[in-house]
Amino acid sequence: MSGDNEGIQFSSLDSAERLASPVGDAAVWRLGYDEDPVRPGFMHVRWGPGEGSPEHRHKSWTANVILKGPLRIGERWFQTGDVAVIEPNIWYGPLEAGPGGAEILEIHATIPGVEAIWRDRDDPAVRGVVKWLEETGKAAWKD
Repeated sequence: MSGDNEGIQFSSLDSAERLASPVGDAAVWRLGYDEDPVRPGFMHVRWGPGEGSPEHRHKSWTANVILKGPLRIGERWFQTGDVAVIEPNIWYGPLEAGPGGAEILEIHATIPGVEAIWRDRDDPAVRGVVKWLEETGKAAWKD
């Protein structure tokens, strides 16, 4: 029937526009309407073997669903299907992909909360992502 899928957007993890930064390759989906400043969103993030992200925190509730593991978060290794729910402003990491790489679905209560706050701004990976942000002007939390 005509109009059955109005209000539904279809895409895929592989065909979405991706941001390839020094701390992961990510695609972002925003839920809700553009005029909603605190709308939720989620990201699909993937890393190659041994790649990852330094210790950081987010200003919103975050859930990391491990789609492909293993993935180390801090001292703990997570496997495919594991879920880590993280309160706002809690430091976590570093994240490190296992020998076959890793993928997560990272769900954020608010799009502004996607922005990572890095614990060690002198970490070479953090300096790389800060430089990348300055050069590209791209970020998952920006429209």
